[in-house]
Amino acid sequence: MKAVRFTIFTAIILALLSLVSPPRETVSQTDGVSPVSVAPPADDTVRILFIGDVMAHMLQLETALISGGNASNPNDYDFSSYFQHIKPLFDSADFVVANMEYPTGVTPFSGYPIFSAPSSLDIEARNSGIDLFLKANNHLVDKGKEGMDSTRTILLREGIAYTGFYHGVEEEYRCNPFMDSIGGISVAIINFTYGLNGFKVPEPYIVNMMDTTQIRGLVERAIERGAEFIIATPHWGEEYQLTESATQRRWRDSLYRYGVNAIVGTHPHVVQKCEYDTLHATAYSLGNFVSNMSIAYGQIGMVYELRLKRRPDSTIAILPPKVDYWWCARTNKLERNYTVVPIMEYLDKKEEFKEGQYGKMVREWNAIVKEFGIDTTGKRIKYIYD
Repeated sequence: MKAVRFTIFTAIILALLSLVSPPRETVSQTDGVSPVSVAPPADDTVRILFIGDVMAHMLQLETALISGGNASNPNDYDFSSYFQHIKPLFDSADFVVANMEYPTGVTPFSGYPIFSAPSSLDIEARNSGIDLFLKANNHLVDKGKEGMDSTRTILLREGIAYTGFYHGVEEEYRCNPFMDSIGGISVAIINFTYGLNGFKVPEPYIVNMMDTTQIRGLVERAIERGAEFIIATPHWGEEYQLTESATQRRWRDSLYRYGVNAIVGTHPHVVQKCEYDTLHATAYSLGNFVSNMSIAYGQIGMVYELRLKRRPDSTIAILPPKVDYWWCARTNKLERNYTVVPIMEYLDKKEEFKEGQYGKMVREWNAIVKEFGIDTTGKRIKYIYD
């Protein structure tokens, strides 16, 4: 079960509010950047769960607006169907991470290409069990400084941990990379993006970009601050491509050379393959989790579970990651609102789907199984490295 922790993110907020001293070359545990020691779970396996792109297209907003509701009131939206089926899986993990691909809070709320979601979506995600929001993505600056101010204010107000953008150099120094003790392991998560759709980062904000010097420096900072396991979460790759790009492979090699232990990527809006050996674990793209996209494979999302274990010599072992695939059913295709369900469990529930949705799911799932060589015998998913 998920452990109750006093996260480093919370410590950082308190530190900021109390106007602690300016940055120094080295920082002690009392400065609020070193992970808090937490006892590991009973079975000694630490589970960190990742889901892909949580988006807020216009039809999603219109469907979530309650009957007779005010479209400018964030409390008049109901997103409870988004995570209802996956919440038990969230609850069983030690930590849950999601790519939240929109700014929050600027009215009128809007979808693609300039996103702005109501705060109720963030709150629903938090209440469902998502522990960390990845915010370094190409839609972060869609609403300019107003959107970044609003997003940051809401996340801080609601006590939601996030990473990838920072309000000035002092906050960047203290909060970047995100660090926490997860199941007794000091974990650092470095979130960065290839771009911002042509928008410039408004002052005084800092966004982690796909820059070799910056990312290498963050890996070094994480190591200096006591990270035992470093996860890179790049927003990268080519949209709608099931095969990772040469650029992704080059960056993979560089990240592992810098000292990263695992890579979990987002942005292509479709799933890409996973790689694993005893030293590293890579998920090139998790695809969408929930969105209004109906492109080929755009409704299939990967749920990726990193599994770590401390060896007797105190080093950290990477166990074979667990990979599962979920289907995002759009409005009135399975339920009235958007919802996301595990594909393997719903292959026997054809009668619950409407308007050809079941056939689309099966066709695209079969293509993914063939593309990645997935073994689905015994009604469970065995990934190629199992």
